Amino acid sequence: MTALDEELRAALRPEWAADCGALAAAPDAAAAQRALARLRAMAGGVGLDAPFPAADAPLEALRAAAPALAGVLEPPAAAAPLRVLVVDDSRTIRRLLREVLDADPALAWAGEASDGAEGLRKLAALAPDLTLLDLEMPVLDGMGFLAEWALVGGGEVIIVSSAAPPGSATALEALRRGALACVAKPSGALSPDLAARAGDAIRAACRLARAP
Repeated sequence: MTALDEELRAALRPEWAADCGALAAAPDAAAAQRALARLRAMAGGVGLDAPFPAADAPLEALRAAAPALAGVLEPPAAAAPLRVLVVDDSRTIRRLLREVLDADPALAWAGEASDGAEGLRKLAALAPDLTLLDLEMPVLDGMGFLAEWALVGGGEVIIVSSAAPPGSATALEALRRGALACVAKPSGALSPDLAARAGDAIRAACRLARAP
């Protein structure tokens, strides 16, 4: 189907819906063909592909085509937000990352963990779409998490760590292990300005997980 912007869809929708209704309730083939002719004219005028029935289809088939035609101009369904798990040993960073995620309606908080081992358990229990992963953590660090995650799978992983600035050897190793991207924290692992200084970069990296 040819893509139309929402402004054009909204302009066409009332007349399109009325003619789809007329098609569904057509008392005879002539009335159905008139409704179809109007719909075809509208579609042709804007280059819109639509599932029109064959011109010689029986009346019941013409009427039955109305629901599918009516759906052509419905607003596209909003994609569900990406559910994000945050794995970081700093409570402050976890809180700040939640603020970063809450600022984008396309992202949703799924849960948190304070080390890689707990992160793997939460990954299995919560099945998030995306994990924001620190590297320097007790019990199991980020590289250890990536090694296990590579075996069990479960969404995408983005590194958010002061130990892996983009382009560094550590960042390249994390990417080699399957991370989608690496975003550096601001200087100082507990920097309170994380949301202001790195929020846009973190949200942009998260949106990579939605890209086809």
